Amino acid sequence: MNESTIKILFLHGLDSSKDSTKFHAIHSDNKFCIEVDYRNLNFATVQAFYSEIIAKIKPQLLVGHCLGGYWALKMSAQHGLAAVVANPNLSPDFRDDYPPINEQDLDHDIPQMAYLELGDEILDMNQVLAQLEPFMLIETFAGGHHRLEHPENTNGLIEQVSKQLLSATL
Repeated sequence: MNESTIKILFLHGLDSSKDSTKFHAIHSDNKFCIEVDYRNLNFATVQAFYSEIIAKIKPQLLVGHCLGGYWALKMSAQHGLAAVVANPNLSPDFRDDYPPINEQDLDHDIPQMAYLELGDEILDMNQVLAQLEPFMLIETFAGGHHRLEHPENTNGLIEQVSKQLLSATL
């Protein structure tokens, strides 16, 4: 597998961090992850924080898992950045102020792709598949689990998006 040369901002999941297997599975030395305490910060604060981080780091691609996938999709639409998400939580319910992912977050020309492990024991990935399928390329794995049995499978999607981004700049 080729190593990605584009700058990647990884958005971790709820109660996760840059120590997650998902972050370490990404084949790139040009990747960043800033830890966020989602439980103690409201939606507006996290949105402003990620906007500030995006302005400073200037990533070309957002990659996120679970709640990080939610934020990758929100920030992708807001900042015009490509996104790859894995088992995203499209309707977070751990706080009352998080709006669900909606059509405005998905219906645009920004490259977005998803990797779903359908055996997720926490989130209904078949429902996620149905919601995302009209808007993006999705790769699925019939088994797996929420923490991802094969986080390395996101690398193929990252490579596809990287090629799209690099060819768009030529």
